[in-house]
Amino acid sequence: MNNVSKRFIFFVLIFSLALPLSVVFDALTVSDVYAAKKERKKPPKARRTQTMSKKVGADFIKAQEALGEEQGDKALKILNNLLRNPDLRDFEKATIVRLKGYVYAEQEDYPKSMSFLQEALSYNALAPQDQLDLQFGIAQLYLAIDQWDRGLSELLEWFDNAEALGNPPGPSAHALLAQIYLYFASETPKDSPEEKQFYRKAEPHAEIAVLQATEPRENWYQIYLSILLFDDRYEESLPLLEAMVYRFPEKKSYHRQLAALYAELKREDDSFYIQQIMYSKDMLEKHAELLRLAQLYLYYEVPYKAALILEKELEAERIKDEEKNWEQLANAWLSAREWKKAIPPLTKAAEMSEDGGLFLRLGQTYMQEEDWKNAEKNIRYAIKKGDLDNPGRAWLLLGITRNKKGIKFENSALFAFKRSTGYDDMEADARRWVKVIEAKQARREADRLAAEAAEAELADDTIYFN
Repeated sequence: MNNVSKRFIFFVLIFSLALPLSVVFDALTVSDVYAAKKERKKPPKARRTQTMSKKVGADFIKAQEALGEEQGDKALKILNNLLRNPDLRDFEKATIVRLKGYVYAEQEDYPKSMSFLQEALSYNALAPQDQLDLQFGIAQLYLAIDQWDRGLSELLEWFDNAEALGNPPGPSAHALLAQIYLYFASETPKDSPEEKQFYRKAEPHAEIAVLQATEPRENWYQIYLSILLFDDRYEESLPLLEAMVYRFPEKKSYHRQLAALYAELKREDDSFYIQQIMYSKDMLEKHAELLRLAQLYLYYEVPYKAALILEKELEAERIKDEEKNWEQLANAWLSAREWKKAIPPLTKAAEMSEDGGLFLRLGQTYMQEEDWKNAEKNIRYAIKKGDLDNPGRAWLLLGITRNKKGIKFENSALFAFKRSTGYDDMEADARRWVKVIEAKQARREADRLAAEAAEAELADDTIYFN
């Protein structure tokens, strides 16, 4: 475990328990003092409140003030002078030595800090609760200097002492103990019996930390959740994660986890709803997240909303500028029956494409708008570019667009329809169009001949009237 990780873990512990910086240490205690302390197996007995003598108390306050003003050397000088007094009682010695430990902690001289705190504890002269608090701090110290076994042992003894004193450990202490067990789990082989055993030991303490605290701290939730997810206990994890989203609404990771958990439990509607909330809070930033949300809107048949998201995020370049994404935007607009809005993204997609398929779709979209000129232009380009799934259909559509442009384009439409008859799947439809146009042309030719005959007959009749 590297030093950065150790330091991070320790500071998580310290801040989660709201302890002062002065209890942050980084050294081993001297072995004889530690051994002496370990001999005390019974919890401290209650003793009446003790105070310092007036002279000692006055100088002690000066040392405290110097420490508060970040004048550590001055504080140590005062405290060392106090310790030269042969008449000091054990309570006074313990109090002075404890403050020396805090001073050295502020100076980051952790070996000396540990030594003095252990010495202060060994006097067994402080008030019972102060003794417990000091022992609790020393337990954390062992964790900070990477002596997790000793830290665990010290903390477990502290638990016993606190119970015996009638002051059961609170949620903070249970959270710390759960963290220690999880640390040991991380140091064991993955999926080993030892790893599972440490998770089992951590669970009741994590549960107490979360359920008994009035306002559990964020990392306590994280610890408990990690334990439940370790065994894939998704149903049990759900109310916990829902509480985390409620308590910490600004945390994107909890929303993402909740959405994934809903999906895992086949609650797709709830998962979709969470992702909508995330988008409204600007928590979705990655290409894949934004694209997935748009696809969900399409799946739930809300194509207009899908199109709005795709359009916005493509322009913002948070969704990648790729053919398939512009095509999906076009599809969304088409599904929403917004033909005009589909044209720009479909044009972009077609220009990026290697075949003519999207140009054919673009031509069809112009046909929906009855823009026959642009429809013909794009269908012709689709045929020219080639590699179409159904070229016969492209010729058929080209014939239709030309036919819609009027009589002047009828022959070119007829040419396109006849080309379409060369494809088996289009032959029947194409021949019907050919028959329709040829019939129209035949009628017009017959009408023309009839008109010419009538004019000629009229011309003959004029002989008799001149």
